[in-house]
This record gives sequence, structure tokens and C-alpha cells, in this order.
Amino acid sequence: MAVPALRPRARLPVLVAVALAVLAPDARADQPEKLIPLRYDWHTQQARQEAAEKEIERIAPPRVGIAAVRNFQDPSSVLAELRPALADDYKALRNASLKIATSARARRDEARKDWEELYRQRIEFHHYAERQQSAYGFDFDTGAQAAFKPTLFDAGVVVWAAVVFVIAVRLGRGVRRVSLRKAERVAAAGVLLALCTVPGCSNGPAPDGRPWAVREEAKLTAELKDATEKADTTTAAANKKWASTLDSWAALVSATGAGGDPVETILRDGENDVRAQLQAAALDARLAERLATEAEAERTQLAADKGKLDNLIAGSKWRSAAFAGGRCAAVVVLFGLAIMPYRRARRKEAALIKADAKKCPRCFSEKLIVEKTATVPVAAGGGDDESEDGDDDAPRPLYRSKGRPKPKPKARKKAEPDEVPAETGYVECKSCSFRFLRSYQKVRRLCFPVVGVRSSGKTHMLATGYDRVRRRTAPTVAVIQPAPSLGDARFEQYIDLILNLKREAGGTVHDVTNPPDPVMMHVRDADPDGPNTALVNLFDYSGELVNQAIDKDRLKKQAVKMDGFMLFLDPTQLYGDGTNVTLDRQLAALNEFMADMREVRDIAVGQTIPVPVAVCIPKFDLLLTENPIQGQAVPFIRQMLAEFNPSSPKRTTYDTVRGRSELVEQMLELMFRGVDVRGLVESYFGPQVMFFPVSSVSLFENELGIRDLSMRTIAPFGVAEPFLWLLHMHGYEVFSREKEPKRSNRRVAEEIEYAEEE
Repeated sequence: MAVPALRPRARLPVLVAVALAVLAPDARADQPEKLIPLRYDWHTQQARQEAAEKEIERIAPPRVGIAAVRNFQDPSSVLAELRPALADDYKALRNASLKIATSARARRDEARKDWEELYRQRIEFHHYAERQQSAYGFDFDTGAQAAFKPTLFDAGVVVWAAVVFVIAVRLGRGVRRVSLRKAERVAAAGVLLALCTVPGCSNGPAPDGRPWAVREEAKLTAELKDATEKADTTTAAANKKWASTLDSWAALVSATGAGGDPVETILRDGENDVRAQLQAAALDARLAERLATEAEAERTQLAADKGKLDNLIAGSKWRSAAFAGGRCAAVVVLFGLAIMPYRRARRKEAALIKADAKKCPRCFSEKLIVEKTATVPVAAGGGDDESEDGDDDAPRPLYRSKGRPKPKPKARKKAEPDEVPAETGYVECKSCSFRFLRSYQKVRRLCFPVVGVRSSGKTHMLATGYDRVRRRTAPTVAVIQPAPSLGDARFEQYIDLILNLKREAGGTVHDVTNPPDPVMMHVRDADPDGPNTALVNLFDYSGELVNQAIDKDRLKKQAVKMDGFMLFLDPTQLYGDGTNVTLDRQLAALNEFMADMREVRDIAVGQTIPVPVAVCIPKFDLLLTENPIQGQAVPFIRQMLAEFNPSSPKRTTYDTVRGRSELVEQMLELMFRGVDVRGLVESYFGPQVMFFPVSSVSLFENELGIRDLSMRTIAPFGVAEPFLWLLHMHGYEVFSREKEPKRSNRRVAEEIEYAEEE
């Protein structure tokens, strides 16, 4: 296999790196050889300065104005006698000063050896301290412990927590997507990444980032330069003073005119030689003293620094453990905070289901019990009345004869294992005796009553809408199934009367003490993130409900607590002819009902009631004959069938329902003249209002205005959309998201003609 060769550009950096690694000397090993001479030179210059200062103090001032040899008449005889004496004296002085210099030099060498060893230890100690400082992050010079500083790990934890938070928010929104779509709330997220910008807590100034040896070398270089300048200045001053003094001494033995002045030469040479030896001895002695003093100080300082370093290392280990624990705790806290939206969403959703599970869907009582089979009767204990063979049917005496012992208590019969009461799978309300499946306690529960004056078509709308649910022809993409209910039998009769026999269902019987049995439906919506389930209860209240006082009518007090309303405004009852009511009476009943709702829900006057309301306009097929709009309704009905009547019920969209509502709003001024119906309803419920055209019979144009059901084609229109829209307002995905292709008027006419023929 061929080995790929590096390109010239790629090879050059590699060779340079290898050469630097091989040829570069070990900086740490070279540091003592640099620092020791610098430190020694600095001490030398300091000793020079001190020795020069002492010499300046000890040099005698020049002698001026005293007698000299040259004042004698014949100085040669004096000089001849003085010459050998001075030569001998200076010879002895040279020997003595040489011994002093040799002794001082030996002392200096000994002190230097000890000092160098301790200074090397100091350098090695600082190298070790720097390694520990780099490992634990403390500042040895100031004694400050390591400050907390965010690291890449901390940033990663924060980013991780932010990602978990986003995921938790999305999961929480998924859990509570029904409630969130209902309330349309927007949650604001904290900026967790701001933690990465925290500089940390420090106990002092920031430490110098350079190594100790580099800092020490720079410091010694600067101090050496300063000490050299000062030593040179002091030495020059000492030399100047010495020269003046020596000149004054030489003048004593100088004979003007004498040949060569050998005595003066002997004096100058002798003094200079002795001075040089004494200067060297003084310098060595001063240097030895400084080195010995610093060595002793270094020995003491090393011991103190070792103790300080041990304390810093111990403290750093403890702080590192504390920081690690703090980071772990922060990770746990951040994780808890990050998943909190998901946990809160699940808890809220579970709390809602739990609260719904405790209430009866019929009377809202919390007196629910699990229904069980009949229990096995247990015989009571006996004594004297008991026969010897244990016959329970033996006659029981009223009194016990004297002397007869007190009978032993009879043991209770134990029930057989197969006779233990079993659960039936139903839950029963002790207040109203309503029964429903126990499995329905595990889903959300929604209650929608139908509210309106009598004979407004409420029962017909519910019956025909419930029939569409049973036949799976409801205009929804959700799965809606009938749930077993006590009201099924009554609505079976209504459906048979309306759809098969084409007769009126009659008015709903209103019983103050007995709530109506609801029609129950199980809903599974078409949410793309996963289906949501609910148990829908539709209540058919009688028309007298809106006329009852809330303190006298238990049913009305229950109705105003429900989750939404289908409010009926009958356009055929405007003038009060016959058994009908007037429009004013309908509006007055609505005002009374809304006032009772505010009182029960504790909503201040002026605030909107937070429930959706589907305003149903029933008997839409009778507008031509029983409403002032009359023939003006036909173009609206044609437009509604052409634009907002999908070819398949499964294709009904929210835009379809909204389009119908906007079309009905244009008709309100013509149907209810002199009344702002939309403004009236929105003053109570705010924008959660939609208008629904409803016909429990049909909207075929050739049959509009005919009241006799036997002459009509039964094809209900808009009977299921009101409670489907209420489900939509509670966050359930029940309408299709696919837009219905626009059909031409000709196509619509053909469909209507075909339906009429059928």
C-alpha cells in the first residue's frame, strides 16, 4: 500500500514544530542559571553601595594647612629616614589587608553556597506553586482563592438546558395543545444563556498571568540596573573623597625639588594597595552578610510559603468540590426548570381531568359512586333462639329463663369467593341517579346546553344533529361516536318522529327537580400531533328555562355553569301571535339569563363572560313566510349553498362556518329589524360568537316556506355545526384543513336538483 506523502506546504509546519521541540532548551531548567547570577549581581551592587557609603564615612577629611617635609631646610635626610619605615609599614599593612580580604572572600563563598542552595529551592518551590496554581486556579502571590468562572462545560450545560426547555415547552404545548388553542396564550422564555456572561466572584485583583520566573527575572533586571547606578554614584563619591584625602597625605611627604619623591610614591602605592584590599574585604563581608541574611529569610519564608501553599491547595480542593457540587446542583435545577413547562402541562391536564371525573355530567354533583352488583345478606348474631343444629328459622324466645347460661354469639357466615360484589363498569350519581361508563372519567368532559325560548326548534336541531353523528355524516374530520346515555331512548323517538314519520317532536317537558338526560358523544379529533379525546354532553333544556328565576330553578343554576351555549334566536317568533313570543320577550329572556350567568360565575358587570356562544338562527327555511325578510332571503340562501356547502361533509372547514356566519350577519338587520343582535350578544360574550343558519328540515328552494313536514324533503342543514364549532373553540381539531374547490352556480343547481329528485 502506498503511503500518502505530505505536500510541501503541509510538510513545512510539521518540520518546524519538530525542530522547535528538539532544539528548544527546557525553559524551566534554564531559569536558575538566569535568576541566580542576576540576584547575586544585584546583591553585589547593593554591597558596593553600602561599602562605599561606609568608606565615605570612615575616610578622614583632607589635611589642609599643616607642616610638610618640604618645609624643612634639608628634607632629604628626613625622607631617607622615613622611606624604609614607610616601606615596612605598608608591607605589613598589605599582608594584614590581604588576610582580611582572603577571610572575607572565604566567608562570602560559604554564604554564597548556602544562599544559592536556598534560592534554588525557592525557584523550585515557585515552579511547584505555579503548577498547583494552574491546576487549582488560586493566586499564590495574593493568597486569593480561585474565582468561579463559567467554562465551556457551563455554557454547554446552559445550552443543553435551553434545548431541554424548548423541547419541554413543545411537549407541554403538545400535552395542553387543546387548552392552549382555546386560550391562545403566548408564553415568554427566559434568556438562560445570560449565565455564560457572568464574570464570576473574585477575592482580589486579577493575578499576573506571567510565570514567576519571568516576573522575577524582569524584577531583578530592573532592580539590578537601579542598584548599579546607585553603587556607581556612591563609589565615585568615595573615590573622589579618597583622592582628596590621599593627596593631602602625600603632600606631607612630598619635597618640591627633590628627585622623584620616592616617599610620596611609596605612600600612594601603599595606601592604594591597602585600600583595594580593604575595599574587596568590605565588599565580600557586606555581600556575605547580605547573602546570609537573605538565606535565613528565605529559609523562614520557604517554611511559611509551604504552609500557605498547603492551605491554598486544601482550600482549592474544597472549593473545587464545592464548585463541582454547585455545578451538579445547577444542572439538576436547570433540568428541573427546563422540564417544568412539561410537568406543569401534564399536572394541569391531569388536574382538569381529575376535576371533571368528580362531577356528574348531568347535575354537576360530586356524589359519584362506583356501581356494584348486589351484596350477599349476612345473618345477625343470636343465642338462645338458636337451635342446636344451627337452624336460623327456629323460633326466637323473647326472654331468657333463669339459670340458663348466656348464649355464645353466633359466628357470621362468610361469603363465598364467587359471591363478592363486583363492579359493573358504571358510575352512578347519588344526587340525580345518572349512570355513565366509568371509562368516561378518564377523558375531558364538555357540557353544551341548548338555550332558547319555547318552540324555537332546539329539540329538532339536537335530534337531527345526533342522527348525523350516528350515521357518521357529521361535517367533521374528527371521529364522533355516540356514547351510551339514558337520553338515547328519548332521542330515538324524536328521530323517528322527525325523519321517518315527518311529524313535530313536541315541546320538551321541563321538570325543576329532575335535570334532562344529556346526549353523550365521544370525540377523537384530527390533531396532527396526536388525537385528543373528550366526552361531549348536549343538554336539551325546555324553553321555560330562560324564564325561570335562578333562585327557584335548580336546572338554570346548572346550565349557566357549562362550557358553552347554543343560543337560539327564533326569527319566526317576533310578534307574539298565537302561542309564539315576541322578539322583545326573547331579548328580555336573554338579558335575564345573562344576568344570572354573571351572578353564578361571579363576573362583574361590564366584563365579558369567557365562554363561546353559538348563536343559532333556526327555521331558516321558513324565513320566506314567517319573517319580515321574506323573499330577500332567497339570494342569501343561494349564495350559502353555492359557496359554503361542501360537496362532502368531511371537507367542512372553519372558513366554511365563518363564511356562513358572515352571511347571516348581513341578514340580521333584515330578520330582526331595529335590534343590533350582534352588538347585544358580543356585549355579553365578547368576540367568541358565531352565527349559524339552522334548518332541521331542508333548504331546497322549491320547498322554502312550507311548514307541513309531510310535504317536505328531510335533509337537515347546519344542525351539527354549532356544537362542532364549540369544540373548535375549546381547542379541538374538528374541521378539515383542506380547502374545498370553488364550484360554479350551475354545478350547485345540478346538485340541488338531484337531491330534490332523490
